[in-house]
Amino acid sequence: MSGHVVVNGREQPVGRGETLAALLERLGVGARYALVERNGEPVERARYAEVRLEDGDSLVVARPVAGG
Repeated sequence: MSGHVVVNGREQPVGRGETLAALLERLGVGARYALVERNGEPVERARYAEVRLEDGDSLVVARPVAGG
């Protein structure tokens, strides 16, 4: 591992060049449904596989819940 990011207030290790999609998969969060903000900016779902994480990034990950 080469660094750390903060995901929903918890520090997570990340490897050099690790993508957002890979991190979500490792954390067991379905990228297909996850909404992500990186350093306060929304990330388009179509870009998850190309966004490379950097040491110190701050992520907010949410999963919409259907209900009534």
